[in-house]
Amino acid sequence: MRSELRIVPPPVEVHAAAAAPALDDSALLRALRANDTTVAGALYARVRPIVDRTLTRLLGARDPDYEDLAQVALLEIVTTLERFRGECPLDAWLSILAARVVYRHLRRRKLERQIFEQTPLEELRLLVPASDPGSREAVDRVRSHLDSMDERRAWTFLLHDVYGYDLKEIGQIMSVSLSAAQSRLVRGRRELHERVRGDERLASFFDARNPEEES
Repeated sequence: MRSELRIVPPPVEVHAAAAAPALDDSALLRALRANDTTVAGALYARVRPIVDRTLTRLLGARDPDYEDLAQVALLEIVTTLERFRGECPLDAWLSILAARVVYRHLRRRKLERQIFEQTPLEELRLLVPASDPGSREAVDRVRSHLDSMDERRAWTFLLHDVYGYDLKEIGQIMSVSLSAAQSRLVRGRRELHERVRGDERLASFFDARNPEEES
């Protein structure tokens, strides 16, 4: 993709035009590969919601680097979109690119808090239902265990079991082979389960939810 084409927030008049029937994905891709700069607004309208959805799930909408990462993701999409060959849905491909940007950023970021404390609470509640007494404390303890794990295994577990990416997509996000992603998932699950079983407070929390398993 040549450098003349850029994604920027479209002006007001482009937003108004977006109310008209949008280009379908095939027409949009053809125009982009022909370096048709008139479709920049349509491209932004197509991809920005997916970028926002992915960043919000992985990072949280209030993260101070959110908008910078959104722009990085948009730029990466523009510079790599010509390589899209339709082997998966376009939405999935865009989400993978945005997730890769977040993953790279969090690995570089040096903060006092560990990176998994940034995982949005509503996502981790998929592991610990919010309706249960003590669920907030349980979520915090799960976060603590994730932070203590090998970062690659913890990320693989989160991307697969919490965020719903499949192993092939995780391999693309983390730039590893399918077999490496599978190995990290198996080991990450096993390590987290062992940590939960060894945590008396978490173990009692889950025992209270599943009393029938005690017999």
